[in-house]
Amino acid sequence: MIRTQPVGRKQTSDDPRVLRSRGLLQDAILELGLEGPVDGIAISDITGRAGVSRSTFYDHYTDKETLLADAIERHALDAGISLREGGFGDGLPDRPPHFLLGYIQHIADHAQLYRNVLGEHGSAAVHARLARRIATILADGIRLLGEHEPVVSGVPIEVDAAALAGAMLAVLTCWLEQLPETPPAVVAEWIWEILTRE
Repeated sequence: MIRTQPVGRKQTSDDPRVLRSRGLLQDAILELGLEGPVDGIAISDITGRAGVSRSTFYDHYTDKETLLADAIERHALDAGISLREGGFGDGLPDRPPHFLLGYIQHIADHAQLYRNVLGEHGSAAVHARLARRIATILADGIRLLGEHEPVVSGVPIEVDAAALAGAMLAVLTCWLEQLPETPPAVVAEWIWEILTRE
């Protein structure tokens, strides 16, 4: 079924009604994601928590996975954390860069939510979106490193970055599930060592 807006009521992404509805839906799925495994969340759970109708949900999202991915991204952005921009504008540092430290601290501050989202019963869509964002940043770092030390590997930068992004997410998941008492700064050091080892 194709959904259409009534004539004269076209909704755009900056329409206050659209922003409000999406905000309610995103807040609802984040609350539910904090409470338990995200694979058990139903659309009716989300709409009930948000106080909106099922049709309102489908006016904005095709599925809960996309909603959750948007919500997690907005959640980080609201905290001043962005994976949209590379963090290597000042060169490749010897120690974990500030954007990495900030992101890991953000995850630590919301550990149960990220444990539920990235764990065994988590969201493939969130995992995939985070992997893409991280891989883009890492590709920039690999290119920057290549300006100083030519890359001799036959592996394309995009493939190398994707592999490293997967490793980073694996470290984060292991930390959240098995080593939660480890301080975020130590986790950042682990990740940076893995990312920069030769």
